[in-house]
Amino acid sequence: MSYRRLLLLPVQIVVLVACARAAADRGALAGTSKTLTVRGEYTAVTIDQIDGMALRDGKLALRGSQTTIAIDLPPSADATKPGRGWALVTETGTGGRRSVTFTHETTLDDFTLELPASDAPLRYGSLAGTNGDDVLVFAWGENSQSFWGWVTIARNKP
Repeated sequence: MSYRRLLLLPVQIVVLVACARAAADRGALAGTSKTLTVRGEYTAVTIDQIDGMALRDGKLALRGSQTTIAIDLPPSADATKPGRGWALVTETGTGGRRSVTFTHETTLDDFTLELPASDAPLRYGSLAGTNGDDVLVFAWGENSQSFWGWVTIARNKP
């Protein structure tokens, strides 16, 4: 290995670590289901932990230990129609990922999402979508590693 390559090695390591961290701070989500199409995304938020969430003035308010931040809802969400009947029924953590499964209380349709690993409680709520689908919003975090995300939930056409 040449002297020049040896000098560049620390720079390459820093770039790789920074890129890996940036990739983990945001990601697309695609749920697994036999009857539903579930798509959305998650992103990191600057708050120490997620102690609670609520709808306030058409935004999602995420409460941490010292502060509350307001997040714009996805454009497909209708903040005037909360409570669409989705419940978290199972949660597992394996291989650096967190699997969560939601089931609808009346149709019993379900889907599973893969999220970044965390032991922090998952806070969630559901809303009507502007096009008739459902929208699930959720947040989790601890130790200054907090995230929020959303998915649209559409029933597959027969």
